[in-house]
Amino acid sequence: MDDLRRALAPILADERWLIDENYGSTLTLRLARADCVVYLDFSVKLCLWRAARRLWHFRGRTRPDMADDCPERLDLAFFHFIARWNQDVRPGVELRLAQSTAQVLRFSGPRELENWLVQLETRHADV
Repeated sequence: MDDLRRALAPILADERWLIDENYGSTLTLRLARADCVVYLDFSVKLCLWRAARRLWHFRGRTRPDMADDCPERLDLAFFHFIARWNQDVRPGVELRLAQSTAQVLRFSGPRELENWLVQLETRHADV
């Protein structure tokens, strides 16, 4: 994890950055520098469904968004992580978010997120 922190340091030092990740070990570092957090607070059921669908669709092949030679495979630990999110991970994330000064934009479903993205595009198209 020290490698991850070292790699993250110069990114966080920049004035502007966008990080898509779910590593709890670096959340405090990121929140200290963030002005806004986009929190995809989707249901565990939806997340499990999407993980299973992705596994089925890309089974044995590397997804376009992954590093080369990283084929999709069944990872029971990952499915367990998703299934236990609300009990094991959420409380710590919620506490850190509450202690942060960053604005938190919380979306509870894909439709909410899509509506926000459309509004964002419309706002920036007018500029």
